[in-house]
Amino acid sequence: MENADSARFLQAVQPLLEEETPLAGGIWHGVLLPNATLEQLEVRQCTFDACTFSGGSFAGADFREVQFQNCDFSNTQFTDAFFARCHFTNCRCIGANFNGAVFRELHVRGTNFQYADFDRTRLTDVSMAETDLTEATFSEAAIKRLTIRRCRFVKNSFFKTPLAGVDFSDCTFSAPVVSWPPAELKGATVSLTQAAGLAGLLGLHIKL
Repeated sequence: MENADSARFLQAVQPLLEEETPLAGGIWHGVLLPNATLEQLEVRQCTFDACTFSGGSFAGADFREVQFQNCDFSNTQFTDAFFARCHFTNCRCIGANFNGAVFRELHVRGTNFQYADFDRTRLTDVSMAETDLTEATFSEAAIKRLTIRRCRFVKNSFFKTPLAGVDFSDCTFSAPVVSWPPAELKGATVSLTQAAGLAGLLGLHIKL
């Protein structure tokens, strides 16, 4: 149900969408707009706190220096969106679709990306901590300087996504979906325990 904060937000962004002008500055708290269509929206230096946009669409949107705190973007469309110097903190992004999106200098902490779609994304200088990415897909993605700490990667598809330089050793990392032979894993760093679990990808059996 739309509230006063939601109405104020819509009043601010609707003319900007028509004029292709960015939403610049401001703190938005408690905006409740599930299933909203805000495609091609440009946002600069804003903070969104405890907002709900689940099931909506930000396809083609452009976010720069934006803070997302305690927000719900579950099942939201972010296809071909652009994020630069943004932060996701304690957000719900379950099943969100970021297919084809670009991330530059993104910081993520305590966020739930279970079942999210990161296929064909480009991630550069991204850091993630204490974040759940169970069964999120990263097929045909381009990853440069990804830093991950205490994250959860379980049953992720990394098909045709090189993971060289990514250090999974501080994370939960198991049952990745890769090609054969698993070239995607070349150059990745894993713990000894993780290596034993990944040995099955090479048809090996570990005898203790």
